[in-house]
Amino acid sequence: MRIQAKINEINEMIEQATSVFLMAHRDLDLDAINSCIGMDFYVKTKKKKSYIIIDDEEQELGVKKVLEVERKKINVIRSRHLNTYRDENSLLIVLDTSKSKITQNPDVIYEFNKVINIDHHDVSKESLRCDLRVIDENVSSTCEMITNFLKENNTKITRRLATLLLSGIVLDTNNFRLKTSSETFYIAYYLMMCGANMNDINELLKQNIHDYIKRQKIISSVKVVRGIAIGRGLQRSEYKKEEIAKSADSLLTFSKIKASFVIANISKNEIGISGRSTGEINVGKILEQFGGGGDENEGAARIENSNVKKTMEELLKIIRNL
Repeated sequence: MRIQAKINEINEMIEQATSVFLMAHRDLDLDAINSCIGMDFYVKTKKKKSYIIIDDEEQELGVKKVLEVERKKINVIRSRHLNTYRDENSLLIVLDTSKSKITQNPDVIYEFNKVINIDHHDVSKESLRCDLRVIDENVSSTCEMITNFLKENNTKITRRLATLLLSGIVLDTNNFRLKTSSETFYIAYYLMMCGANMNDINELLKQNIHDYIKRQKIISSVKVVRGIAIGRGLQRSEYKKEEIAKSADSLLTFSKIKASFVIANISKNEIGISGRSTGEINVGKILEQFGGGGDENEGAARIENSNVKKTMEELLKIIRNL
């Protein structure tokens, strides 16, 4: 469902709200945080109070850079402080996920009488309760959806906002390698015309050299089964979730690889899996079997009280039965 078809309904719900709260998935990435910032920008043009709920204790490097600059312009709150600002006519907009369990705080959803969900991933039985759902699986990113929304509302996009929105698109398409359409390139062009700065985007996407070296060790462990590349982290090492995702992105760039998965410890008692695909294999559906999800191009899961070896064996069994 294209977001353009739901503009009037979204606008009406924003107009009726006393204030608007924005929330995305845990472990924010540039698409999640920047789509929140894009909607925050729009809500403020309607003279409404807007708040972004962030409970993440740590942020990946790009998100941290965004928040360092934007914190003076946006109201960031913890979910535990929600009732200080919320009233019965407040509106919640959940972006870049449709699954309540992977939002910043699933309990927040039940505190609102009106909820909008805007996302570009598959809907599943675990999709959150909402009054208006706008899911478009054909777009590259939630930032693409929000840019379309702003454009159709004739909202003037600042240079800084254009840069942030385009960085979310660049991230989710892996530099326009995945899930792109003519519309994606048009929206990228439109944001460039609004003043998006590629130098600033490249700065947001810069990597830590030590993390890069650690990631190469994951790639060197790769096992290929039926055109699917599977990498894993060291059993006793912990990895950042974004590094697992970047490793999966890298594996997909190799010849004859149609999907990739990377498994690694993300904490003492938790395993993370990231999946990527050219579209031939729905990695989101596979990762639903681990309690995660996504769509045909990308997905992720978190597993408690397991280990890398056991998770690898379970994934191999699923792949061999495809």
